[in-house]
Amino acid sequence: MKKTLISFLVFLMLGISASAQPLTVDEVVNYALANSFELRQGNLDIADAEARISEIISTGLPKLDGSVRYSYFPDVPNFLIPAQFADPEAPPGSFIALPAGTKQSLNASLDMSALLFDGSFFVGLRAARVFRELTEKELEEIRHEVKWNVKRAFYSALLVKEQIDQLGENIEAVGRLLDETRILYNEGFAELLDVRRLELNYSNLTNQRNRSMAVDTITINLLKFQMGWPVDVNLEITGDLESMAASMQVQLPDMDYTYSDRPDYNVLEVTKELNEMNIRQIRMGYVPNLYAFANHTRNLQRDDLFSSEEIGWLRTTSIGATLTVPIFDGLDKRARIQRAKISKEKVMAGQDQLRHAIDSEVRNSYLTYRNSVNALRDSEEQLTLSNEIYETVLTKYREGLSSSFELILSEQDLLSARLQYLSALYDVLDTRAQLEKALGK
Repeated sequence: MKKTLISFLVFLMLGISASAQPLTVDEVVNYALANSFELRQGNLDIADAEARISEIISTGLPKLDGSVRYSYFPDVPNFLIPAQFADPEAPPGSFIALPAGTKQSLNASLDMSALLFDGSFFVGLRAARVFRELTEKELEEIRHEVKWNVKRAFYSALLVKEQIDQLGENIEAVGRLLDETRILYNEGFAELLDVRRLELNYSNLTNQRNRSMAVDTITINLLKFQMGWPVDVNLEITGDLESMAASMQVQLPDMDYTYSDRPDYNVLEVTKELNEMNIRQIRMGYVPNLYAFANHTRNLQRDDLFSSEEIGWLRTTSIGATLTVPIFDGLDKRARIQRAKISKEKVMAGQDQLRHAIDSEVRNSYLTYRNSVNALRDSEEQLTLSNEIYETVLTKYREGLSSSFELILSEQDLLSARLQYLSALYDVLDTRAQLEKALGK
């Protein structure tokens, strides 16, 4: 908990300063691991599990209770005795009333009880510790999910950011070409139709960038939510899809994996152990329980509570033990054991299913990743070809050998190739993240 608090403070400081400088993907992930809402809840669950262990331990510690009771009797209770006990000459069958106590009574007592043996207590304590381990595994699973969700949200936001930058470059290029064409039109070397076509293309690109900027706000807000970042605080990110994808392809993933690499599989492992603890705890209900007790009481009974002439404190002390032997519970424990065994079998069946799912997920994720790498290479070739075609058509247009319609078509093809290239870079990063998640990295 101390390390968690230190990390929280460090990344809180990072979050305060982050509005002044863009964050990389690693910084975004680290911030999310310290501030994610899901992880906060997970840490509270661990604290609750710790408190649960302390609660169970307390049931096995000796208990000591003290009490003081004062009573006042306006009418003192009486009991009857044969009159002949006090007066031998009294008629047979007659009775006289004698007071059963005094008008005031003060009672002080101490009661202690201690567990000597209870099999379910020790099994329950072990089960509570296993439950804490389960909570920790669940937190690790949440951490795993947060890490990769944040990465994918970061890649999406970075893709939109670079698409906006690319549209901006195209708008500048078309704007310069539009200015050139207007000059040529004024000098009689170009037609008004060429100007209008370029103006329309310029307007379409501007509208497309405006729509992308709206999408950029949405993706950043999604990233903020995944990180646990305040919505009203500005968030800037930095990165280069091309260099990040290149490094991913150089560092090929290690395809050797074990099921225990996956946090969700570890959760099922601990859940199975917890079911075994539950069965043992129910079975311990057939074992006798032994408790010790001790009691010390002092009682003061006087008509005048502060009179030293009357009888003083009367003391009583008792020490003993209680043995509880279960005899017949109406087959309750038997039914509970059967249900616990069924729960354990369900967990084991879930493990088998998860093992098959992991094997399938790893293979499919790897194939998807390799396909995205191949698609990236194809998009690189298309981008190179589109760029060559555009440069050729642009040269011919400036020499008057090509129409503005051909130029706009080649420019649109080039823009489409560039955006497709960015999407291919994103697919490589996204599918790589899904592959590493499947591997439990």
